Amino acid sequence: MDHRPPVGIMPVERLAIFIDGWNFKYATYDSFGIKIDYIKFLEYLAHNSILLRAYYYTGEWDDAAISHYIRLTSPFDPETRKRELEESRDADRRFLRFLDRNGYKVIRKPVRVFKDADGEVRIKADLDLEIAIDMLTLSDRCEKQILVSGDSDFVPLVNAVAGRGVRVVVVSTQHEDAFRNAHYRASDQLLDAADEFISIESIRDFISR
Repeated sequence: MDHRPPVGIMPVERLAIFIDGWNFKYATYDSFGIKIDYIKFLEYLAHNSILLRAYYYTGEWDDAAISHYIRLTSPFDPETRKRELEESRDADRRFLRFLDRNGYKVIRKPVRVFKDADGEVRIKADLDLEIAIDMLTLSDRCEKQILVSGDSDFVPLVNAVAGRGVRVVVVSTQHEDAFRNAHYRASDQLLDAADEFISIESIRDFISR
């Protein structure tokens, strides 16, 4: 028996979503002041698809990173600054727990605090490898993947996933307000590599709180 869909009816796509958490914050709240409703966001992206998984990747402060930050920055009132960082971390953990319980799989990695060559204190949590592993692992199980990031580092990954026959959609922004407000602009090379680009400013009414 032929199980193919009738002519004119498209089969439902299996979908996986990958959100670069810090990059997405720069592209939404920092750039436009958008507060994301993550339930609405997930519903919007997964509409008319079979959602296999929605990943959210983020760095997380731990006690060691907080202590190291205090040592490197030498604030006027270290105890108050330490308490502020701990309170911010606890709020972040509540938010991540909310995501975990509402359709997302949260991937966390402790932040690194260090001084660069110019002596500036930097905070970083590089989750590119984790994103790459998950996108490639699921590439044989879905027809479409959505990457929520504007980072040019993902160009080879998008090309590799597309080479496996998966359509790749990038969600980010190149709006001049994003660059003016947060010095943020999605990579041209990343958008060129993707099959489709969805600009954040075009969907803000559907995903905002």
